[in-house]
Amino acid sequence: MLASLLVLGACGGPAPKVGEIGAIEGFLGAAVVEEPRAALMARDVLSAGGTAADAATAAFFTMTVTYPVAVGLGGGGICLHYDHRSNKTETLDFRAAAAPAGGTIAVPGTLRGMALLHSRYGRLPWTKLVAPAETMARFGHQISRALATRLGPQAERLRRDTTAAALFLHADGTAPAEAENLLQVELASILTRIRTRGVGDLYGGESGRQLLRASTAHGGKVTIADLRGYRAVWRETARRPIGNNVLHHPILDSGDNPAFELTSLLQEESMTEAATQTFEQGDVALDLDRGEAAIVVGDSFGSAVACVYYMNGAFGSGVMVRDLGIFLASSPADRWRGYPLPLLGVNEHVHQTVMAAAGAGGPAGGMAAAAVSVAVMVNGSSLAQAMAAPRLPAPGKSTGRVQALWCPKGSRDGPESCQFASDARGFGLAAFDKF
Repeated sequence: MLASLLVLGACGGPAPKVGEIGAIEGFLGAAVVEEPRAALMARDVLSAGGTAADAATAAFFTMTVTYPVAVGLGGGGICLHYDHRSNKTETLDFRAAAAPAGGTIAVPGTLRGMALLHSRYGRLPWTKLVAPAETMARFGHQISRALATRLGPQAERLRRDTTAAALFLHADGTAPAEAENLLQVELASILTRIRTRGVGDLYGGESGRQLLRASTAHGGKVTIADLRGYRAVWRETARRPIGNNVLHHPILDSGDNPAFELTSLLQEESMTEAATQTFEQGDVALDLDRGEAAIVVGDSFGSAVACVYYMNGAFGSGVMVRDLGIFLASSPADRWRGYPLPLLGVNEHVHQTVMAAAGAGGPAGGMAAAAVSVAVMVNGSSLAQAMAAPRLPAPGKSTGRVQALWCPKGSRDGPESCQFASDARGFGLAAFDKF
């Protein structure tokens, strides 16, 4: 299926061109994603000569199909992007926003965010990045362990929405198991429109109006003006020099920078003390999980992306737009306080990424990503040691899930000196090296 979308050159024929799997010889870069099929899709894009931005965009669309518990067209997120050509790192803010009039449903941001990322730093055509996810939704895919593990605990909640229950549950109300087939024809239809028409249809066209009708029926107060007026935003980053490298943290519009505060505290204090000062003093519960997913991608050129997507709860509000096959995110009800937390380490002298980490699973995931970053960049730990280190337990919840890469000599140096890791506490995948 993938070969039919990112065309693989015939054996013995001309060398693959950019846009065809195999266009990059040798080291491709790496994609470390919480959902394994999205990691493989991102690797294919890197193999075809795509940038880290291209691979992250393709992985996002794949996860809207394979991991809707945490990633969807109705949600939001935050990315950090480093561009080796301009030697610049930026924050991309596309958080799901509360409607000005209030209500229970958020204004979605992910589609605007991915379009903005691709328009500035993409190399491959938009259509090639959307089409594989569209095909997977239309013809079905086997449920991964990553999704199956999170579907079961949400079965009771999914039963409350007849559209979601019909799609994601058996007739008896139980959740499907790993490797069962899942068809999402309605989602395929909106992905077709996004592929052929761009993002405008969801932010003001007929798809947007369908979204608004579903939102209004469930207590949402989003208007067509809110959709049309939504913009993803590029911002600066907070910089922390560490030897020859710089650790970049996201900066948001509030002026508050708990991510920077957190990595500072972890260099001097225990995880418990750092969590108390960063989260508890900000009145943020450590066990609050927004229904998040993390991804990091580094390409063979030296650029990188680290993103955390979220739905403000597992499957968002639990409300599915009947004719679009997408879940609506809940309106944000809490301050952003250090999470979602993507981080990027860059050697600006040689124009290369050295580290990328993204944590999901609420404040515990943010804490874990910060701890991994400090361990490898400041304390000299290997990535394997940093990922396996004890974490701060969250009451009744996981200790977070981190996706990370660490290339102390720079990401262009290749896999021999790089380390890639998908958290063993989850069921993701680190995909790298030759295709």
